[in-house]
Amino acid sequence: EEFVDQAKMMDSVNKELLGKIIRAMTGAKVTKDDDEEDEKEEEDDDDGEKDQIQRAEERLDQVLEHEKENFTPGFLRHIEGECTRIANAPKMTRESARLLQMMRVIQARVVEELGKDLGEGALVLGQLLGYDDKDERFAVLNAGLQVRGISFAKELSGLTKEALEGFSNIPGDAVDPTLVARVIEIDGWIDSFLTDKTIKS
Repeated sequence: EEFVDQAKMMDSVNKELLGKIIRAMTGAKVTKDDDEEDEKEEEDDDDGEKDQIQRAEERLDQVLEHEKENFTPGFLRHIEGECTRIANAPKMTRESARLLQMMRVIQARVVEELGKDLGEGALVLGQLLGYDDKDERFAVLNAGLQVRGISFAKELSGLTKEALEGFSNIPGDAVDPTLVARVIEIDGWIDSFLTDKTIKS
């Protein structure tokens, strides 16, 4: 019963946080005063549309900066669940299509923020291994590598290889095979990143 209550509370927190981010984005777009303006929406010039988008992005930047400590694997899963729910709806309206697009933007930006905030050294592995979903692990790691660059990737690669070597020296089944598999996976992604950067340079 306690677990159920905690799950409900976490779900409520995630809904509230997502709602706050959506309101921040849409709040920047609420400039239409009447139906006549709405009818002109599709005929707006590019400059006006760009201005709206820029204001929405500025609002999004502010709320993401303020709320980034609340971004968790659970929150990412909540966003993905909402995207799936909207995409699988029997009928996709213009408004639901806009909402889905907005949710994907939010999802990408949250992942980017998580990547920026990856800690140093061994802390990074701990943070990444906290994500149960493979796509989430890759997205956050990739964002971190793109932001922090080659030197960070090399440091992290050394740590993953050191960890794997340490695992191999532990006898029996003392190490969780899921943990080992995730570290191998992360190590492979980092190597691919470094190889790609080396080829392009």
